[in-house]
Amino acid sequence: MHHRSILFTLLLILPATFAAGQQQDFDRASRLGDSAYMTSFRQHLEKLRTRYHIPGISVGIVHNGRLAWSDGLGYKDMDNKTVPDAHTTYQIASVTKTFGAVILLQLAYDNKLSLDDPISKYDINLGARWGSDPRIRLKHLLTHTAMGGVWNAYKPGFQFRYNGGWYQALGTPIHQASGQTFGQLLLDRIIKPLGMTETVPSPDDSVNFRLTGLDSAAYVKTMAIPYDWKKKQRRLEQMKGFKYGFGPAAGMVSNVTDLAKYAIAIDERKMLSPAQWDTMWTPFVNRRGKKIQYGQGWFTGKYKGELVVWHTGWWTGYSALFLKVPARNLTFIVLANSQDLSRPFYHIVQPFPGVMAMFNPFKKNLKNRVDASAFAKLFLESFVR
Repeated sequence: MHHRSILFTLLLILPATFAAGQQQDFDRASRLGDSAYMTSFRQHLEKLRTRYHIPGISVGIVHNGRLAWSDGLGYKDMDNKTVPDAHTTYQIASVTKTFGAVILLQLAYDNKLSLDDPISKYDINLGARWGSDPRIRLKHLLTHTAMGGVWNAYKPGFQFRYNGGWYQALGTPIHQASGQTFGQLLLDRIIKPLGMTETVPSPDDSVNFRLTGLDSAAYVKTMAIPYDWKKKQRRLEQMKGFKYGFGPAAGMVSNVTDLAKYAIAIDERKMLSPAQWDTMWTPFVNRRGKKIQYGQGWFTGKYKGELVVWHTGWWTGYSALFLKVPARNLTFIVLANSQDLSRPFYHIVQPFPGVMAMFNPFKKNLKNRVDASAFAKLFLESFVR
């Protein structure tokens, strides 16, 4: 009789729990369709844009397989007062690392390489004390755990030390293992299959950009003009003459429309196996058994107990935020034409002379939770709380 009572109770509770979950999802979706709510959300974004002296941003929210909302604030070109939109293109900087990780794991799945391969197998030389140390594996470059520190004799696998230049070195094993450049693989395996028709390697990399078949001069006109906030002069200054490279660590140019297609493909577990996606978003465990804040090409953490994964981008004149809540098929995309969108993550404190070897200016800031970003916090509080 007791067991029957429990069963009867469960039969009453489970439908109610399921309905509550559906209601929660409906409420979130209804917010995206609520013009008054989204007007308020946009106003808050505009306040943040102004606070951080960002000339222009393009913003999008992807939910359940579609770009549910997008907008542009400020200016892509301050001289001509041109407003950005979901098709305005930007350098996405280190958000490129998520694409690089996908390509690398695809090759690992195809048994073309192993993440446990030593860097010496590919003649990668990291210089200084590290050189081609065979203890450093591809997985250490992928997770930013190759460098070590003074307290562990600079051995790999002990601590997180973000290094975009070393991540860029993954282009060498990608090329050697596949016989194709990273640019070609990116186009053939991700950009073209997903219909990302406005996403390209940096136009400054003429060899890789040529693979797209597009006209470089025409494409550049679609891009937001890069600026930097000059604090002492209290003004924004257009950045000129800087050349943007390209590789697994940075250099892709994209927009909200195309990154929404990428987000949807991830939600549908395309490009990789479900197990590989889970592994990518699992924090790396260092040699002391401690989890770090990075998986394989992605920052990973929790917000109110729920998994969130993201990557920021920061480069001369541009910054980006690509934030996913996987269990909810929910993605937040922000692209900016100045560095200041990502300032909370990459703010550099200048070291004292002579102690640079023991000082990592990124270490503390890149351990921040994603809601250290005011933009990410606004989104999470608005749609995930």
